[in-house]
Amino acid sequence: MKEIATQFGVSLDNNNFNATKKLLSKDCKYIIGKETLIGPEAICASYQQNMIEGRKKLDKLEWGKSNIEAINNSEYFVHFTDYLTHQGIHHTHKCKQKLTINNSGKIILIEHINDLVEQNSLDEFYRKVGLIK
Repeated sequence: MKEIATQFGVSLDNNNFNATKKLLSKDCKYIIGKETLIGPEAICASYQQNMIEGRKKLDKLEWGKSNIEAINNSEYFVHFTDYLTHQGIHHTHKCKQKLTINNSGKIILIEHINDLVEQNSLDEFYRKVGLIK
């Protein structure tokens, strides 16, 4: 099952949303904050929109190589690293998502793990470069 988590991370690292869709169950849930998205189309559209919006507002946005951490045989943390540059200022943002994979090898649940320290650091970067007040 770790291979599924690895494929998920790599597909998102490379903006290969079609590959991501194939890893998700038809009723996969993605919980991000107070929002829950259901199904591969909605989930991958969210990932793609996040990438498009980020690249529109920043001078440069690059994804690092994801890292997989096993919790047990069916649950994994995927650690992501994003490299942001705007107005000559660089920021590294880290986040993680928890995947639950069923016995058929499909991801049935994605949970975005909110890290307040990382979020506050990202907000401070956005303030510093004038993207938020």
